[in-house]
Amino acid sequence: MRPSYLVFSQHGMVDTHHAMESLAKRNSSNLNSRIVAPNLGFLNTLFNIEPLITKVERIAIREIKNYPDVPIRIIGCSLGGVIWTEILTRHPEWWPNIESWVLLGSPIGGAHLAKMADPLNLVRFAIAQELGVDRRPLAEVIARQVPTLIVAGDSHSGSDGTVLVQTTQFKHARFVCVPGVNHSGLRFSEGVDRQIQNFWAENPKDIVFPETRSIMETITQLRSVPGMTDAHPKNFARSQPIMTLKDGTIVRTWNDLLGVKHIFLENDRGECEFGGYVGWVHRDGLDRAIQTVIQS
Repeated sequence: MRPSYLVFSQHGMVDTHHAMESLAKRNSSNLNSRIVAPNLGFLNTLFNIEPLITKVERIAIREIKNYPDVPIRIIGCSLGGVIWTEILTRHPEWWPNIESWVLLGSPIGGAHLAKMADPLNLVRFAIAQELGVDRRPLAEVIARQVPTLIVAGDSHSGSDGTVLVQTTQFKHARFVCVPGVNHSGLRFSEGVDRQIQNFWAENPKDIVFPETRSIMETITQLRSVPGMTDAHPKNFARSQPIMTLKDGTIVRTWNDLLGVKHIFLENDRGECEFGGYVGWVHRDGLDRAIQTVIQS
């Protein structure tokens, strides 16, 4: 029987396929969907990402070849979302047939904890170096063409306990934050299920996302600074304002005890819209970027 949808559901690190397969089944319960949830192996996810990408890609090629005209839905949790970012970048010919791409707690901007494990990229600490890569430019190109939903959990005031909320975000996608849900809980949360079901029910192909706000342009400038890493918003309160931009955005900075410079952007609601930091070797680059932002 020809399925109504091909649903690819990919697990993340130190996990197997069971929870993500279950998530796809419960959200596709009223549909004749073919659920494809590759098992990458619990320990395999701790090492090189390339074999993981290759395995999922081969399975996807086979399934799409068998069902060439069936619309596609993709769900990726954490590392699973990173894997699918790489696969979709390699296969733009699939994009017209993809109805939706859902990412759950995926560190597309580069995992904060991964960068802390190897801040100078001197040691290949398991998969940390690859998870620390900022893949926002790749994801934004995809999201311009493929309806995309980002769901983040927030159990630790700006973090799901593993991934910073900010790190999951990129342009051209719908973003939803579910309070009180930690990283592992994203796979089991009724609130997350509702967001997926609502997104699918809207006919994502018809969704038009708003144009980028000027504050996002400033964020893009700052994220382009070499060595920029997302900062935990808990340090926002420690920062001091240094300038108010034309659009009302307040630029704030803070140096920690080690002299690491942090920058935060405060929006018109008094909230932390962006936070980042660079190490000593990239501090001059950040200072130049701040001056460019102030003068623009």
